[in-house]
Amino acid sequence: IRDPLWSRGLGDVYKRQAIGTSLASILFSAVSSTLSHHNKKSVEWSLVIPLSIGMILGALVGAGYAATLSNNNLKWIITIFLIVIGIEMISGFTQTLAKKDKGMMLLAKPVVPLHGSWIGFLSSIIGIGGGSFTTPLMIAGGYNIRNGIGTAAACGVPIAAAGAIGYMYYGQMTDANLPTGAVGYVFWPAVISISLASIFTAKLGANISHSIPEKALKVSFGVFLIIVGILVIAN
Repeated sequence: IRDPLWSRGLGDVYKRQAIGTSLASILFSAVSSTLSHHNKKSVEWSLVIPLSIGMILGALVGAGYAATLSNNNLKWIITIFLIVIGIEMISGFTQTLAKKDKGMMLLAKPVVPLHGSWIGFLSSIIGIGGGSFTTPLMIAGGYNIRNGIGTAAACGVPIAAAGAIGYMYYGQMTDANLPTGAVGYVFWPAVISISLASIFTAKLGANISHSIPEKALKVSFGVFLIIVGILVIAN
């Protein structure tokens, strides 16, 4: 039997807290992953800073917008974006259009912050580090998937930090009784426990991404996104 509090809006609070906690947890794993990818020379640092400028602004705005959305709308937004990006990664549509010597997506420095802003906005709403958007963007710009993943990992740091700060700030305005250990919409006991494990597994993931064929990596990534999207709306 569903708790009557859920029907009075507490379910929306739980969803926002899950997203805020996810972003705060990503911060620590993103740092670990970035260092691993940097050691393998797969981070395009010339793009990280301009992308990050837009991502920080977009993530802060996205956190505020997410605080106004209903639980059901959030679930559908998450599901649609994950499935669309997953299908794209499997089909390789952007890589077909964007050869290494001729990218279909302009990634000049004056334009890059604009890309960062929409990536930060959507990532903050969904509760991810932006890799699902940054990696396809990099591929469309003519980079290979390993450079896309490495750069996305580095960009995940500012997205996660700005998004978590936004969710903590807007969470202070809720009338709901948040659990002990929560600061706004970020539940820090969960952040700590998740981060302790993810710091180590992030290094493992970076090593795996450089040891399997690029096509297999893209398809695996795409299938994972689709499965997660389906699970979000199914629950």
